[in-house]
Amino acid sequence: MRRSVGSDILLARHGSAISSMRLDRGNGRVVATLADGSCDSAPNLIDPDLHMPGTLDDDTKLLAAVCAATLGLAAVMTAVVAVLYSLASPEQLAAFATTLGSYPSSM
Repeated sequence: MRRSVGSDILLARHGSAISSMRLDRGNGRVVATLADGSCDSAPNLIDPDLHMPGTLDDDTKLLAAVCAATLGLAAVMTAVVAVLYSLASPEQLAAFATTLGSYPSSM
């Protein structure tokens, strides 16, 4: 969820007349310089209790945990395949390759 709204407010007010924007973190505002040289500002947060952009929120933490779990599972599966491959005899590997080659292409 996007919590910073200052740039959206200024874009709605002035559109293409904005020549540059900057974030005033001290005051929690976005300041825009317009094409005619004047300035306008807007509050950057919907609610002052919300976190500033750039902090990790719950969704980001959940996504990072899911990615880490997926990578961990992939690493474990790769290690299992490597161990099984190193322990298999050449006859077992040939039989496995033959079995895989016999599946129809529609699968």
